[in-house]
Amino acid sequence: MITLRELRTISLEFRRVSSNFLNCDDDTADVALIRFYSYLTKTEWIQDLISDILTTTEFDFRDCFPEHSDDWFEASIPVDEKQHFKAQFDYLSFLAGRTPVNVLGEAMHYYHSAKKFSEIIQSFVCNTFKPMIDYINDAISMEMIVLEAETKLPVPTVYQTIENNYGTANAQGTGNITSSNISTSTVSDITDLLAKILPSLDLLSDVPQDEIDNVKDDLESVEEQLTSAAPKKKRLQKAVDGIKKFLSDFSMKVAVSVAAGAVTSADWFMLIQKLEEYISSIG
Repeated sequence: MITLRELRTISLEFRRVSSNFLNCDDDTADVALIRFYSYLTKTEWIQDLISDILTTTEFDFRDCFPEHSDDWFEASIPVDEKQHFKAQFDYLSFLAGRTPVNVLGEAMHYYHSAKKFSEIIQSFVCNTFKPMIDYINDAISMEMIVLEAETKLPVPTVYQTIENNYGTANAQGTGNITSSNISTSTVSDITDLLAKILPSLDLLSDVPQDEIDNVKDDLESVEEQLTSAAPKKKRLQKAVDGIKKFLSDFSMKVAVSVAAGAVTSADWFMLIQKLEEYISSIG
């Protein structure tokens, strides 16, 4: 059975690989697609998720994504979410198996108003494969919630008398009596907020891509530290400072751009608050 730490690593890796795919251009599109497909098929937990859907769902991806024709392509998305997922994965598999892969050539068949190849590619990739990416992200987040609930076991306590002072203390393997300052619920809250906010960055508009990349690095740095056995206070503080600067510079655009994704400025402020609580608890 997968551990919470292993799943958090998968979450971090999947976000990075899928983000690279969603933001590819005409120079990197073919490689990004192959890397994304390879990650899906070689990561056991995700492979099992996909296999469960493929073996229980009947749907021809060409009913969703048609063959080449003289007219513009238009996707016909099925109502059933698993049928849509299967169509996306089978289409991805089809494209990854071609020589050359030629993402740009495929994207040019779909209606577009952009003039730059990179914009045409990103629009195609987002419209075609982002629902599958969101589905996998949601599945990872749900499993993390389940594992977190299972790991929140009661902490054994011992009662002691020291010169007539009574109290409780955590029993440590070393025999020392110490208290744990790091709140498990705070870590869980931060993880949930990261799972919500990170995918929303791909929906931002009117924010420079380098600024999005910078704050994404900060958020992923936080996620990495949360899974570390010895989180680094300075690295966390640096990431929080970067998140604060991003929110200060683009709070209005963030509030408007991601409202449709159910992420608000309040989520960002809550993340900062929880991170500061967590940092203050680290000795």
